Amino acid sequence: MCGFAGFISIKKTIDFGAESVVRDMLSKINHRGPDDSGTWIEDGVAFGHQRLSIHDLSPLGHQPMHSHSNRFVVVFNGEIYNFLELKEELVASGSVFKSESDTEVLLACIEKWGVEASLNKFTGMFAFALWDKENKQLYLARDRMGEKPLYYSILPSGIVFGSQLGCLTQHPLFDKELDRNAIGLYLRHGYIPAPFSVYKNTKKLMPGNFLAIDLRDNETIASPPAAYWSFKNVSETYKNKDRINDPKLALSELDVLISKSVEQQSQADVPLGAFLSGGIDSSLITSYMQSQSSKPINTFTIGFKDPKYNEAKFAKEIANHLGTNHTEHYIDQSDLLSVVPKLPLVYDEPFADSSQLPTYIVGALAKQKVTVALSGDGGDELFCGYSRYERTYQRWNKVSKIPEPIRGLINSTSKHINVLNNVHNFKAMGKSTHGLIRSLDYLGCTDFNSFYKRSVSTLMNVESLVKGALPIFSAYDEQAEYDLYSHMMNADSMQYLPDDILVKVDRAFMGSSLEGRIPLLDHNIVEFSKKIPVSVHRFDGKGKYLLRELLYKKVPKKLIERPKMGFAIPLDDWLRGALNEWANNLLCPSRLKRDDIFDVTFVAKMWEQHQSKVNNWGTLLWSILMFNAWLDEQ
Repeated sequence: MCGFAGFISIKKTIDFGAESVVRDMLSKINHRGPDDSGTWIEDGVAFGHQRLSIHDLSPLGHQPMHSHSNRFVVVFNGEIYNFLELKEELVASGSVFKSESDTEVLLACIEKWGVEASLNKFTGMFAFALWDKENKQLYLARDRMGEKPLYYSILPSGIVFGSQLGCLTQHPLFDKELDRNAIGLYLRHGYIPAPFSVYKNTKKLMPGNFLAIDLRDNETIASPPAAYWSFKNVSETYKNKDRINDPKLALSELDVLISKSVEQQSQADVPLGAFLSGGIDSSLITSYMQSQSSKPINTFTIGFKDPKYNEAKFAKEIANHLGTNHTEHYIDQSDLLSVVPKLPLVYDEPFADSSQLPTYIVGALAKQKVTVALSGDGGDELFCGYSRYERTYQRWNKVSKIPEPIRGLINSTSKHINVLNNVHNFKAMGKSTHGLIRSLDYLGCTDFNSFYKRSVSTLMNVESLVKGALPIFSAYDEQAEYDLYSHMMNADSMQYLPDDILVKVDRAFMGSSLEGRIPLLDHNIVEFSKKIPVSVHRFDGKGKYLLRELLYKKVPKKLIERPKMGFAIPLDDWLRGALNEWANNLLCPSRLKRDDIFDVTFVAKMWEQHQSKVNNWGTLLWSILMFNAWLDEQ
């Protein structure tokens, strides 16, 4: 895994020091690739790369890398897991290779088949920027599920791009105007979904997309991003086609797919390990890894002293059963005080999934022994695992029985008594009143789409907390004709998974120069999951039937069957305790007035209520805290 940055100026002679600018951009992502650094500048095009060596540790894997014909130059982040198969196919047709790197294979594929055809052949997690010298075109591309990040901004003079947002801000012509609408969306979900970013004129390339930018006539002509693969299209394709209704057949096919994915993703010329939380997904991936290894693999887990949040003891039992070399670490106050100030630099964009804390800590723990680690992310979204799916399904069954005209009336009423519109009466509002308003929000939903959107939002009209913000469209506003469970899984797979889970994992692990890999997000497994009806996902009345059944063949049920905890943390208590002083400084009314982003009165009252335990506002407060901490670093 690596990181890259670059820009193109339509003036072939760049008015500022291109080498210096690229180096400044790379300085923001040195942690993504501390093993090597390289730049290439020619005719107004500037590429820079930071390398974390995984395959072919020799200088032959250095980037930016040129194709054999010298027509193409690439900077690449990620892994092409099937590069050996592609290499074999290319060698059979006469290609010659100098290195053992997947980057050289990527370039050879593009020379032979072109960009879009090659993207369709790749199995992997990746983002890259490719310059075509012959046609004067820049290509930006991102993997199917969005495991690797890619930001870009069209400038009057060209384009600037990079693996992280901080890279782009180092360009002298970068526009730092904040997007208040995106900030409103951030407060709703705790992250900013693609294609938006915190900056008004900067975008994230969507998963499964590529962007072609033509610079032949001394002007920037950017075609709209095009999808070479679409989760939405895959879901539509298999909604009524090629369904696998037999659980035994589904188990057999999935076993083969996961085994192959784990085998491919275990290829590395550096030490390898796995994250083991004790849950179904991570235990399953670990069990496949261990069964394919001739020696104990390294596994890592994080624990909490509070038993309500601690799964470390379960992870240890599973590690002992599988025979892994297990390492665990229990988070204490010193971890919090040392890690929290680093988060704005690690994420370099507003991000507020509080499990980013233990994720960063477990990544740093793993880096002490390995350079690559596999995780079980994606299982909940693809195989119907979240407990909120069942909870939301049951709630909607009750709400939908209320006549729609009455729900419409409740909806209009709840808007008038919403929490954010009653700041002056806020002191009188306790948990019961707040709970009533949240209930009215649910009862007022006129369709399941808005009902589920409400269930994954901190507050329904939270945008009004951001001065000047308006609601904007996101994946949770998509209308589609699916059964209720499929609707929830699809919405989460298109937004929550790439923009929360995968951002969290990428930045947290890269913060310690560790490569994280996710076998369940192999696109063959993703496509397979969309052929499975809900009746199979929930064959025994519980979610993730297929993953559980595969795991039971490798780990005793008694080690697995327990309530799901997730990677939650005692955030409400921490904000009243170890993190109280840090939070108090960031929520100071004078700094809120100075920044002029949030409603000062509401934030002050919210903080007051949280500290006095009138309400638990930890999730929304964390979003504001992470934003302010990020803003302080700009």
